[in-house]
Amino acid sequence: MQFRCIPYQLKFKYPFRIAHGERTHTNVVYVLLQHNHFTAYGEAALPPYLPETQDSVIAFVHDFANAVGEFGIDDCLNELRHFRTGNMAARAAIDMALWNLKSQIENKSIAQLLGVPDAPMPLNTYTIGVCSPNEMKLKVDDANAFGFQIFKLKLDGKSDEEMVAEFRKLTDLPFAVDVNQGWKSTAEATSKIHWLKQQGCVLVEQPLLTAMNEEMKQLKAITPLPLYADESCQTVDDLEKLRDCYHGVNIKLMKCGGITPAYEMLKAAKQMGFKVLIGCMSESSVGCHAAAQLAMLADYTDLDGPYLISNDCFSGVGMKDGSLLTDILLQKFSF
Repeated sequence: MQFRCIPYQLKFKYPFRIAHGERTHTNVVYVLLQHNHFTAYGEAALPPYLPETQDSVIAFVHDFANAVGEFGIDDCLNELRHFRTGNMAARAAIDMALWNLKSQIENKSIAQLLGVPDAPMPLNTYTIGVCSPNEMKLKVDDANAFGFQIFKLKLDGKSDEEMVAEFRKLTDLPFAVDVNQGWKSTAEATSKIHWLKQQGCVLVEQPLLTAMNEEMKQLKAITPLPLYADESCQTVDDLEKLRDCYHGVNIKLMKCGGITPAYEMLKAAKQMGFKVLIGCMSESSVGCHAAAQLAMLADYTDLDGPYLISNDCFSGVGMKDGSLLTDILLQKFSF
């Protein structure tokens, strides 16, 4: 097997603003894995608030390739579990490329290889960052054109009521909110959550700072809406301490290191009674196609990256009745 890295920059259709800043693009590294006549792909998405860079990803992939030499796929997957620490995005890119290669060789979907039971797909959210009313309309129109039936609104703790009010002028579809730690107290969170419930909100993601688990326990006891952890929940090791703080968790391949640990994390979360949302870091079709292989086990998906960017080099993510399609083959266009 031969590993190759291609750095790339994904460009948002519209500026993407959350509680802690705005960005117009996301740096990524595509990992190409070639074996015989097969070419498989993985993706490391690198938003600027995370520590990894394109250089660090390329270095990690290079070192891993040297370490595994002529290993087979299963041996590579096993080695990856124990190869160094950290480097979650790089790890995720290698893991999904290996699964993509295995899928091609065995002519089965990754979901079939994992033994994921066939089940209806959950609704897939379309994310709207903090924006002006004019931009809000453009985004809602864009989502409607693709057939989305649920939205996720990014709130910043400053213009929350205005954001929701503008959204409600445009559609009566259900929505989730992601606060990205933007609220500062249980009192603020409690007041806003009760108001959001009246507006048709279905869940609240990461309302308070990651350090505020005691406050989250209090909030969970009184909230009328389910609370999902995102920044507070990175890997399977975080689940136990969050059991009394949140109703659900957002599992992302970029946070936990790929399809393999995400599947294990999802099963553990379900056993603990958590609801599960499978999310993304605004990846292209490569990362979202990989994460979608686990979607049948989730309660919601937020795998809308391909719909938020203007220069996806791949196809492989489709929509029907507001849910993702997983039987579409991943195909490359050009870099």
